[in-house]
Amino acid sequence: MTDNGADWFTSSRVIVVAGKGGVGSSTVAAALAFAVGRRGADVMFISVDGRPGMGPLLGGREINDREQTLRRFDGGGRVRARTIPADQAFGDYLELRGVGGLLRRAASAASLPMIAAATPGLEHLLVLGKIKEMERTGQADLIVVDAPPAGHAAPFLRSASGLSDVVRSGPVLEQAEEVRAMLTDPERCRALLVALPEETPITELIELAHDFGDDLGVSLLPLVVNGCWEDRPGLDKSPAMASRSHKIKLSPDAKAALESAADFGRSRLVQQREQLGRLAAARPEPIITLPRIASPALDVDDIVVLADALTAAPVERSDA
Repeated sequence: MTDNGADWFTSSRVIVVAGKGGVGSSTVAAALAFAVGRRGADVMFISVDGRPGMGPLLGGREINDREQTLRRFDGGGRVRARTIPADQAFGDYLELRGVGGLLRRAASAASLPMIAAATPGLEHLLVLGKIKEMERTGQADLIVVDAPPAGHAAPFLRSASGLSDVVRSGPVLEQAEEVRAMLTDPERCRALLVALPEETPITELIELAHDFGDDLGVSLLPLVVNGCWEDRPGLDKSPAMASRSHKIKLSPDAKAALESAADFGRSRLVQQREQLGRLAAARPEPIITLPRIASPALDVDDIVVLADALTAAPVERSDA
C-alpha cells in the first residue's frame, strides 16, 4: 500500500539520521532539512561530528558551534545549523543546574575530560541532553540530527539507557532518564536510517534498525536506500539487437564496448533488486529509494534533487 511520502516529515520533532560511513547519511540529513524547510518549517540541523561541507551544501558557511542560518525560503521556512561540542553542552548543563558563569566556564573546561573518562557515554549524553532541551523548549519545528556513522550511532543513542542502568541517583540519572524519555516517544523523536543498495551496507542497516528500533525503542521512519541506479528495461536487449532494430551499424569494437557497459548495468540492477528484496524481507518498515547522483562533488542543486525525491517518493509499507 502507498502513502504520501511527505507525511512522515512531520511525525516527530526530532529526526536522527544515521547510516554506515560512506552511504550518504549526512547528505540525506541535509536533503531532509532542505525539504522540510522548503515547506515552511523552521529547521535546526545538528551536525554531531561537524562533518565539513554540510554548510555549503545547504547554501551557507561551514557549520560550527555558533548557530547560523544557512538558508531561507519563500513562505517563512529556514534551515539553521550548528554543532554541539561536549564541553559546550557540559557548560550549558551546569548553567541549567544553577552554576554561575565564571565557575561554570572553569568547571566545563577542567572537569569534563576527567569526568568523561570515568563515566563512559557521558559526552554523548551531554550532547543528547542539549538536543533534548532544544526540543523541549520548542527552539525549532524540526531538529534534524546528523548522527555519527553506524559504528558510533547506536552507542551515541545508547548512552542514555547505559548510564541510567549504572547511575542510581543524582543529576546524571535525571538527565539520562529525560533523554531516554525523548528518544522513546515517537511524537518527539524518530530515526531515519540510510544505506546503499549493496550487501554490507544493507546488512549494517538491518543491524542498526534492530539496535535503534527493537533494542533502544526508537521509532523508525521509512528506511532510505540511497544511490539507487535507475531501472533501464532497455538493458535486457543486446547492443547488436538494438543496433539492428534502429538500423545502425556498429563496429566490432563498439559492440564490445557497449556490451561491456550493458553487462555492468545489468549486474548493478540485479544486485540492487536483490538487496532491496533482502531489506524488505528483514524489516517491516517502508522503504524509500533515492537516485544515484553521478557527480564527483555534490552541490546545492543535488540537494534539491534528493529533497524532491524524498518529498515525492511513495512510501511502500510491508503488509507484515
